[in-house]
Amino acid sequence: MTEINSLVEYDKKVQELSLDDLVPNEFNPRARFNEEEEEELIDSILSKGILNPIVVYYDSQKHKYVILDGERRYRACKKINVKTIPARILLKEPDLLESLSLMFHIHNVREDWTEFAISMTIRRIVDEMGKEIQELSSKDMNELSQMTSLSRYKINKYLKFQDYPQSIINRFLELEIEGSSDEDQPDPDILLEMHKPISDMKEIMPQVIDEFQIDGIIDICIKKKFNGTITTNKQFRLLSKSLTAAKKGELDVNDLEREVRKFFSDPNYSAEQLYQSTSEVFYHYQSVIRTSKSLFDLLRDFQPSELDNERKGELEGELTRLLEQIRRLR
Repeated sequence: MTEINSLVEYDKKVQELSLDDLVPNEFNPRARFNEEEEEELIDSILSKGILNPIVVYYDSQKHKYVILDGERRYRACKKINVKTIPARILLKEPDLLESLSLMFHIHNVREDWTEFAISMTIRRIVDEMGKEIQELSSKDMNELSQMTSLSRYKINKYLKFQDYPQSIINRFLELEIEGSSDEDQPDPDILLEMHKPISDMKEIMPQVIDEFQIDGIIDICIKKKFNGTITTNKQFRLLSKSLTAAKKGELDVNDLEREVRKFFSDPNYSAEQLYQSTSEVFYHYQSVIRTSKSLFDLLRDFQPSELDNERKGELEGELTRLLEQIRRLR
């Protein structure tokens, strides 16, 4: 593959291109565009013009300029019937793999790219590399990191989407393209948060996976999010914490399985309720043990003789309260 740095060279002169000579990049990870943001951009263009040129390259087969950066500006100009737009033109026409990589380098993964959309673009890059996601070597990961400007940690995170059945990927991909607003969209981040719980259930309670199926589990999670039983995606981590405790032998797997089945069967049973009824006491226990050890070390090295009488009395009072709590546990 050609070095990216050698491709990011522009014609020194910014050119005015006709909108008729431009086409959007079909591999743009940003599949959805916020209408409110677009209207704000239109107002800006009408009052100040295009402040930043778009970035394009000439496609010799399509005989059109393909947009690498600036599709939102292009769309806004079309809406208000602007005929031309300032553009910086790459000197070299990239191949598909180089084009995908260039989009990451030019955009540097902006906030308006959803994590799911980024994942789908990385998948396309892996396909163009002639590789399988499940068989990526350390060398392949380093190459991906170089091509996308993403750390290996982030690449691994984004590729978790690709562990799901194709039916789920297709569903979210269609929503990514066709959705009218963020409010009526199932959040693809649910797939990230449920990745570990599903993996753990496959290991210690595969019968639950067989019964509810991964598609069904994701549907249930989406419905819990919509009906308010789950208010943030991070609450799914409480399910993961309980499964982790069971894997460590701190919870009876059969007891946890009953609660997990209830979680997937009862639309109003929350992850927090599951956590409280199963593993919360274990994690409280761990926290108390860590805090006790830390307090023991502090007291062992402490020199109370250096304190004045007021502070000695305050310390003694707090330690007495602590001792009373310890006696309560007996």
